[in-house]
Amino acid sequence: MNRDILHFTIPDFPIAVARVIDATLRERPLAVVPGNSGRALLQSVSAEARAEGVREGMPVYRAQRCCPGLRLLTPDPARVGRAMQALVELTRGYTPLWEPEQGGQLYLDLTGCGRLFGPGRDVAARLEKEVAARLRLHGAVGVAGNKLVSRIASHYLRRPGVCDVLRGSERSFIGPLAVSVLPGIGATREELLLLELNLRRVEELAALSLPQLRLVFGAFAPLARQRAQGVDPSPVQPPRRRPEVAEETFLAEEENDDAVLLAELCRLVEGCGLRLRQLGRGARQLVFSLHYADGVNERRTAALAAPENQDLALLAAAEGLFFQACQRRVRVKGMKLVCRQLSEASAQLELFGCGGAAASAQDEALQRALDALRERHGMGVVRRGRSLPGLPEMAERQNLRRPQGHGL
Repeated sequence: MNRDILHFTIPDFPIAVARVIDATLRERPLAVVPGNSGRALLQSVSAEARAEGVREGMPVYRAQRCCPGLRLLTPDPARVGRAMQALVELTRGYTPLWEPEQGGQLYLDLTGCGRLFGPGRDVAARLEKEVAARLRLHGAVGVAGNKLVSRIASHYLRRPGVCDVLRGSERSFIGPLAVSVLPGIGATREELLLLELNLRRVEELAALSLPQLRLVFGAFAPLARQRAQGVDPSPVQPPRRRPEVAEETFLAEEENDDAVLLAELCRLVEGCGLRLRQLGRGARQLVFSLHYADGVNERRTAALAAPENQDLALLAAAEGLFFQACQRRVRVKGMKLVCRQLSEASAQLELFGCGGAAASAQDEALQRALDALRERHGMGVVRRGRSLPGLPEMAERQNLRRPQGHGL
């Protein structure tokens, strides 16, 4: 049975969502950038700004030189997440086999649904019109026999519409395209293929033998040859639901001060801890991600001995991950803390004496009082001293805890 795979994509998804909210942003050069620093890197760029020479990953000061009328937008992960959820809810009515990607993209597997919905190209046209009418988001749809070619087909279009690749013609469709359209061709391999081997099109790469490809791709050669021939047997995999609690922040200005960064980390911990306690769950694993200003991301993971949902215990583990991840002489633009492996929170009993139990009871009573205040008046009604950068005693404490050789 021939497969019908659809790849739906909304170009520059964060900007498209912002334009739905604010109509004055339409047809203007826009870019999404965290913070107000001139050295911050652009995360997303509109088509109007791209026509002026602005690209993703470009510093703000350079982008403003290329496009003086460029308007900068701050990231809004919550709004983008709600828009992605609305898109998923709308499209999942066509098939139970759907796989989301980042940036307003997702795959739909319509294999065997022809008698119910009609040909894949008709479903794609109906889906594109329905998303535009109900969500006011305009996207492109690629239809092919596998995920690889459908994704290339959706990005092939320069305006909203449907690109249907006939079954059996996948290799001839992607053959004249640049080698950069294939996944797994990074900047280093692309430079090697273009400059040293003069391989510019996919069909030239597909014509090489497997031993020749091993010289460039090594163990990746069989997969690269398969992709160059337009073959992709990978299935559309629905997301696996894994309960977790996450908090993320982007700094107003890029920082390398431990006091400021640890204050932001304390706020993340307090947000995660409150949500965990509301769920009645504890986390057995913490995942901490650090986003540097130059685009490099560091990620560290720690396993907890028992399920934890108290702020002090979570903060101690998160600070350890922070000092493990923050080892570069580069400013930080954002952080993310994820609590995983959720289970019933349990308190460990003291083996000897009751002093520790009494202290633990006092900490839990204090935590319950803080939660009650925050649930009623908001997170800012009461703050821990650790979340307030600039306190002399906290700065002295951080200097004592700084590991040797720290590079900030």
